[in-house]
Amino acid sequence: MRRFLRAFALALWLTLRGKSPSPARFRPLERWIADGLHLLKRVMDEAAAEGMGGARRETLRLKLDGRPTSLESALGMARHNLDFEYPRLLRLDDPHALTVLQSSNLNDQYRIARFAESDLIESPALKRSLSDLAAHLANMPATDEDSA
Repeated sequence: MRRFLRAFALALWLTLRGKSPSPARFRPLERWIADGLHLLKRVMDEAAAEGMGGARRETLRLKLDGRPTSLESALGMARHNLDFEYPRLLRLDDPHALTVLQSSNLNDQYRIARFAESDLIESPALKRSLSDLAAHLANMPATDEDSA
């Protein structure tokens, strides 16, 4: 009973601060997510420095998987996943959560890499920032569950 009360108190304390406990094996993934958000911010800052606001990024489109996809959409999907989906998946007590995270990440990495390789992006600095983000997404750290 004492262990239950201690766990409840910790969960309540973290919830009141907007945080949640995640297993220690996910700490490398949490750092990877934080680094990904930092690289994504760098891409957005670089795009802004080049005069590529949201409206301009929306006009830059590639045909990916048979659908026209804008740079703005690709960056928005990566931002949503890094900000909300990946942390939420790490908190789930579901054996398939990491598989979902990995497949979503592959999609994000694919979209960002295609834009980095594209002739639509003329700025060398923006291309480099996109390439850095794509490379980071391609190097997701392994967890103990990956080797099981």
